[in-house]
Amino acid sequence: MSINAWLTEKLTREKNPSRKSIGYLEAWVSIGGNILLFLLKLIIGLAINSLSLIADAFHSLSDVLTSVVVLVGFKVGEKPADKEHPFGHGRGELIATLIIGFMLFIVAYDIGKSAVQRIITPQKVEFSYVAVIAMFASTGFKEWMARFSIFLGKKINASSLFADAWHHRSDAIASFLVAIGLIFMRFDLYLIDGILALGVAILIGWVAIELIISSSNALMGEAPDPELVHKIREASVSVPGVIDVHDVYVHDYNTNKVISLHVEVDDNLTVDEAHDIATAVENRVKETAQAYSITAHIDPKERKKNEET
Repeated sequence: MSINAWLTEKLTREKNPSRKSIGYLEAWVSIGGNILLFLLKLIIGLAINSLSLIADAFHSLSDVLTSVVVLVGFKVGEKPADKEHPFGHGRGELIATLIIGFMLFIVAYDIGKSAVQRIITPQKVEFSYVAVIAMFASTGFKEWMARFSIFLGKKINASSLFADAWHHRSDAIASFLVAIGLIFMRFDLYLIDGILALGVAILIGWVAIELIISSSNALMGEAPDPELVHKIREASVSVPGVIDVHDVYVHDYNTNKVISLHVEVDDNLTVDEAHDIATAVENRVKETAQAYSITAHIDPKERKKNEET
């Protein structure tokens, strides 16, 4: 049985695993794995004087720091609603994602700067079969960590776990490139070391920009997923008495969603009948969208037509 299959079975047995417990699991697995990789890469990199390998080591170390940010993000995000934050602190996870993006960008800049210097002044790098094998092993391990993070991220729809997954995957690609570069060292092509280090920096920078943009858009209140809006409409019109639905708004607080929508009903209904339909729509949408709060506004059909004319 694979680790992910075992974990799925474990989470299935646990009735209500909290977001924090799943987030903590991903973070601590990442921290432990990346500390080992950092030490391994750094020791080998220093031994053979490979900048690309040393850069990759610090890339792994930055993964440790981002996992710490994930821990803090989940700790803040799980705090209950209060007077200042009536819809909870779920966007703390998005802030964690944004911080991870900036941290990655700083790492990319430092590695890129050193890589350019190494390209201008190439230095001898000792070839090592041990280093090559270690880098290919690191590639496989980091890709597993990326899939592990995505697996858990899908369980709780956590952007910070997806961000951490992309960090793992960028490290896997970087390790693969370093392994290829070390093979070139066998033929005394030392310039490749700096070029590959620059490639690693560009890769990290690209991932950083993607994370910064995506988390910023979510924090600013981007438009909801069209698929979610479609599900809300489908759930609403399935309620007897609903003619149509429009003006669907979704305010996403990451752990909580606040949804409002206008429900068209026959204008001959009594106030009590219209209220019952609105309540039924709110309950149906709440089940479908797993939202914290739903507000259904009643629009009498004929009155709406008159207002439009």
